[in-house]
Amino acid sequence: MIEQKLNISNVQKPSRLGVEVLPGCNLAQITAQQVQELKQSLWKYGVVAVREQNLTASQLLEFAKKTFGNSIAGIGYDAYDPEIDSDLQSPGVFILGNPKGATDEIGERGSWEWHQDKDCLPRTPGLDMNALYVVMLYGIEIPQGIDGQPHTTEFLDLIEAYNNLDGERQKQLEPISLYHLAPGHSKMGKDVPMKIHPVVSTHKVTGKKGLYLASSSAIPIGMENCLEKAKEFWIELLKEVLRNTPTYYHTWKKGDIVFWENSQVMHRGTAYDAIKSTRIALRLGVVDS
Repeated sequence: MIEQKLNISNVQKPSRLGVEVLPGCNLAQITAQQVQELKQSLWKYGVVAVREQNLTASQLLEFAKKTFGNSIAGIGYDAYDPEIDSDLQSPGVFILGNPKGATDEIGERGSWEWHQDKDCLPRTPGLDMNALYVVMLYGIEIPQGIDGQPHTTEFLDLIEAYNNLDGERQKQLEPISLYHLAPGHSKMGKDVPMKIHPVVSTHKVTGKKGLYLASSSAIPIGMENCLEKAKEFWIELLKEVLRNTPTYYHTWKKGDIVFWENSQVMHRGTAYDAIKSTRIALRLGVVDS
């Protein structure tokens, strides 16, 4: 197995996240051995990248099923859009960016905040919040970031974040669990799908403890009737994590596919000018079988 570190970090100690794997591999023709190498690296490093790919949306979907199983999850296109290249369209695959050209309406602004991508799990009966939910993002056209900076996605290592807490703080967080609301909801109610997940979580494969924060709509049990206090708890905990945990910035190149495993990491996208530059990325989420 050949692995190459890609990361830069906001503190002197580097992050374990961000490893290039399977150099020279065409994921449309991935072998069983390469599937195992990819998954082993993903569980170990949390975020991995495969470079120089040239796939259609249908090929990406077939690769995902071959590698992780048929539990494709999350939001995807179901209806064909004649204004978008057919190679970019497949059920279960979502197109991010501005594939129809320049626009001042960016539908992904919400993803510029720190979150974990377990968007499907509160909506899915019988699927627990600690399931191995893998997201892959395939960069086809890469925009410039704001002020001409490279376009990046940022990641936080929540296993390291837990380890960086002192023992007393770990003990304080152990008993706390959060309600997680389905996307688009910010308050509780009988009609709002929600599930409970402990703040301190044990990874299903590695057995390592880490934090699970989801997004700012998460509500600690006991704060259901005080949403302002719940939001303050979440924000302060995130600030604590950011103070003590290095951030990995993936700098995008055309043809990159970045994989992240949401039981281990948080992430956020970064802003770009959708009037001056084009972004086309294919997103697919799958629960590993």
